[in-house]
Amino acid sequence: MAQLWAKKFYNSKEWRALRERLIVEAHFLCAECGENYLKDSAQLVGHHIKELTPANIHDPNIALNPANVKIICRRCHDKEHRRFEFGNEHNIFIVYGSPCSGKNSYVNQVSQRGDLIVDLDAIYQAISGCPYHWHPNGFKKIAFAVRDTLIDQIRMRVGYWNDAYIIGGYPRKLQREQLAFKLGAELIFIETTREQAKLIAMASRGTQGKEWCEYIDRWFDSFEP
Repeated sequence: MAQLWAKKFYNSKEWRALRERLIVEAHFLCAECGENYLKDSAQLVGHHIKELTPANIHDPNIALNPANVKIICRRCHDKEHRRFEFGNEHNIFIVYGSPCSGKNSYVNQVSQRGDLIVDLDAIYQAISGCPYHWHPNGFKKIAFAVRDTLIDQIRMRVGYWNDAYIIGGYPRKLQREQLAFKLGAELIFIETTREQAKLIAMASRGTQGKEWCEYIDRWFDSFEP
């Protein structure tokens, strides 16, 4: 998947012409696995041997140099970049349960330096500057978009991190199981009762305690074990 800064280049006439010429010169063969893609050349991509960066993408001696471009299939390209099933070995955990069930406390206890943590409360705090656990309504779409982007990066195994923890409510069984399947993740349920969660909400959420009790009720009313 091209980075945003590279999309204009990969859509340029110069790059598309070079890619098409190199595919013909390669006789529609992947340089890595040798598979013939004559009938489906769209599966062939131009892989830059010296990786493109924002600093060198406008240098034709790198970006448009035929000697720096290798024609390979999409699967080999994913392998080259260690994406999807070729990514580094990671353990991925979806930690789910009611609001105020102790999900964050659990992750803080078991995670280590170098682990990736996707926490909607932390995202809200980072983009709004509001206290932790405050969810301003105007930020909802942005906060969820940031969370979904991070989850997609985990799915593609982008970056260099150890394990990943995704913290969320996920009361619907199908939703959490589909996400776990897509990520190759293990589900960890943090169990609590409605009453215990409300006690924690009233003790820890200050003036928003009653509002969080409503979140808790909605979660338990829709929870599917």
